[in-house]
Amino acid sequence: MRFRLSEVSPGYLLLAAGLLRFGFILFSGRLNGEEYWEYGQLAENLLAGKGYSFPFVDENLHFLPGQLYPSALMPPGYVFFLLPFLLIKESLIRNFLLFSLQAALSLLAMKFIYRWAEKRFEKPVALLILLLQALYPELIFAVTTVGPTVWFHLLFAALLFGLAEKKHPVLIGILAGLLVLMRSEAILPASLLLLTEFVATRRNTALVAAFTLVLCLTPWLIRNQLQFGKPMLSASVGVNFYRGNNPGQMGDWPVLPEAAEKQFRSLPASYESKVDSAAMSSAIGWIIENPSDFIFRLPEKLLRFWWLDWPDPRTRHLLYMLPWVFCLPLGIAGLWMKNFEGRRQLLMLFLSYTAIVLIFFPQARYLSLIKFFWFVPVALGLKELWTTAFPGSKFLSSRP
Repeated sequence: MRFRLSEVSPGYLLLAAGLLRFGFILFSGRLNGEEYWEYGQLAENLLAGKGYSFPFVDENLHFLPGQLYPSALMPPGYVFFLLPFLLIKESLIRNFLLFSLQAALSLLAMKFIYRWAEKRFEKPVALLILLLQALYPELIFAVTTVGPTVWFHLLFAALLFGLAEKKHPVLIGILAGLLVLMRSEAILPASLLLLTEFVATRRNTALVAAFTLVLCLTPWLIRNQLQFGKPMLSASVGVNFYRGNNPGQMGDWPVLPEAAEKQFRSLPASYESKVDSAAMSSAIGWIIENPSDFIFRLPEKLLRFWWLDWPDPRTRHLLYMLPWVFCLPLGIAGLWMKNFEGRRQLLMLFLSYTAIVLIFFPQARYLSLIKFFWFVPVALGLKELWTTAFPGSKFLSSRP
């Protein structure tokens, strides 16, 4: 009897995914880590009663103790998620609980995508998506990273599933709001998804969901209006724009001369917004004076995002590069498949982050956000390749 993937229970694949992630948590050596990046600094200051604030840094990017300024550097979603874990003093226990919960969220995201896919494709394709997500090294590694990557996977997967299943628009809006509060740039794909619902005549659903989304963001926007004089989602738009569009190297840091930094530091309450505005003005000035450099830099941004971000040593690891060598072309092929229900929604996600990278600058973590969803077209491309290469094979067949 020939084995068929369709005979495998999705529960077994989720169990295997959980065991792989749990095993990595235990044996990766990451349980003793103490670095929680910007999220940890913001959360620790909140716990210390110092508000949503961030410390100044010296010329070597070392934090200066006791020297803080009000911040909107990161939206508050992941910061508030991290808060209870930082109450645990023992780092090993803290990280074990944090990473284990993130592993559980990762499995839930996979389940949402499986349920979304099984109604759009043949069962072997849905199972293949699940299998690829379960085994892909970068997704296993993601559960041990401090940041909203796994939350992004879960919330966007739940948003896709909720829209497809016509869930209550208030729930849709809450999911979109939480997504943006985890990653502020996600306002672009989330808004595009709701816009397509409006165009597709589900106008009441789209309007209620959009209103709920705005309500979810309102407390954060009001706080920033009161603190900085403008209702921004993040105070790093200008900084990131400069890092991608400047006379030096892409990703350059710091963004201002030391003299300007010192001048802005004299007024901590307005420091972050002034630095961001100055960085934006500097970047716009560079583009106006060097339009050809700006244009010629776009292909590099595109290659460094979709292919390999070569200055980042993490992306040169074989476990990062080799799987992507196969998955990138398979996914491109899959996107061209006929009868690809859901292609429009996924293209919005992929094109949104492509546009974000072209405007700002590429980072490996941006691609990590959308790779989870790239496995949908990868599975379609792989099934087509398999059936062409092995026409008599029953492995990816759904027929008895």
